[in-house]
Amino acid sequence: MNYLHLSDDELIENFKSASPWFVGLYMETFLNNLSFLSNRQSKNEFTYDIHRYDPILIDESILDIYNRVESLLKIIKGNRVLDALKMVLEYDTDTIYDIYAREEAIYLLSLIKNGNIILPELN
Repeated sequence: MNYLHLSDDELIENFKSASPWFVGLYMETFLNNLSFLSNRQSKNEFTYDIHRYDPILIDESILDIYNRVESLLKIIKGNRVLDALKMVLEYDTDTIYDIYAREEAIYLLSLIKNGNIILPELN
């Protein structure tokens, strides 16, 4: 996977575009399926599946979901996974989705720290 320079401002922009709950809840899935998501057709199928099966996103347009997917991939390609997960932890809200995302971010950070999930090597 090719490295994409992502400034702090661009990180914040992509974090907001994806939304904190999406970053927290989907980061592990994206990290575990990067080769699959690198293929445009597979990424499009994945986006449609999210639209079809995620009750939070079922009423959202497919273009909006695609933008979330692209934003999260930019965060990963920018080697800003840990920063984004820390942002999820610091995001101050008590909606149920954000609470779940925060718990998932804590879990994912522990998997990364323990070496159970390896962050991608970027060229």
